[in-house]
Amino acid sequence: MRLFFLAAWSAALAGAEPLGAQAPSNDPAAAVRFGFNEVSGWVTKAADLVPADKYAYKPVGTVRSYGQLVAHVADAYGYYCGQAAGRDMKWSDANEKGKTDKATVTTKLKQALDACNAVYAGAGKFPPLMANVAHTNLHYGNIITYMRMMGLVPPSS
Repeated sequence: MRLFFLAAWSAALAGAEPLGAQAPSNDPAAAVRFGFNEVSGWVTKAADLVPADKYAYKPVGTVRSYGQLVAHVADAYGYYCGQAAGRDMKWSDANEKGKTDKATVTTKLKQALDACNAVYAGAGKFPPLMANVAHTNLHYGNIITYMRMMGLVPPSS
């Protein structure tokens, strides 16, 4: 099943032409790396675009604040990329449950992204890297919604 999902996902990525760039067509690892670079770039730009006073914004009281949402993505980078690097990782929501102001969150996101980029550039385990792309896309969808509700235009638009 995983192989089928990988083949279908890679084929879909290979045929896509997001923002004028095209994913490599015959290299699944390059396609996953391309997908991560694209979505992580959008998340990083979104984190930078949202004003500091909006990091506490919650559409309703039962969901994460914008800052918690971006911090959750940073936590996920640590988990999935740590697994891909061969470390025995347990989920930690230290960033999401810690300080979620813009300065703190964007710093933590950059640190986590730098660590992930090193794993994507090397020979990391493939399933966690794919799961990280899927998870990041899921939450970038949330980020888009939050930004639209704040009257902002997401970077992928």
